[in-house]
Amino acid sequence: MRQCLTSPDAGYYTSQTPGRDQFGQKGDFVTSPEISQIFGELLGIWMVTEWMAQGKKSSGVEIIEVGPGRGTLMDDILRTISNFKPLAASIESVYLVEASPALRETQKMLLCGDAPLEEFEHGYKSRSKYANLPVTWYEQIRFVPNGMIFHPLYL
Repeated sequence: MRQCLTSPDAGYYTSQTPGRDQFGQKGDFVTSPEISQIFGELLGIWMVTEWMAQGKKSSGVEIIEVGPGRGTLMDDILRTISNFKPLAASIESVYLVEASPALRETQKMLLCGDAPLEEFEHGYKSRSKYANLPVTWYEQIRFVPNGMIFHPLYL
């Protein structure tokens, strides 16, 4: 399945065909974030309540999304969380697991705007337009750091 979806030569998500879009009303499927921002905003509020229920950690919070598509869901979540300054300040990083270079670029433009995208050993990093949060992309989930002091929220 991984080969069919992410092969650099002809993977569903990694190959580009002019005029073809996988997502949205004219694409192959529609996801909730593409229909309304309310879904992402509610997930952002849910993250606030989870953060509060877990003792309002002042640091070490991580947000991890696997297969972020265009980045619409994370954009809605980060926009919402940015209104809750103590939570936003506690976020160590936002991690996105994305195999497609084209989708990664789309996500970067939506989440980080003109901020530079830096390549490093296992991925790419930039800064979010919301609260200047660090955003890191990995092609595989195995590269997402797994520390004992962090408090991840997976999507």
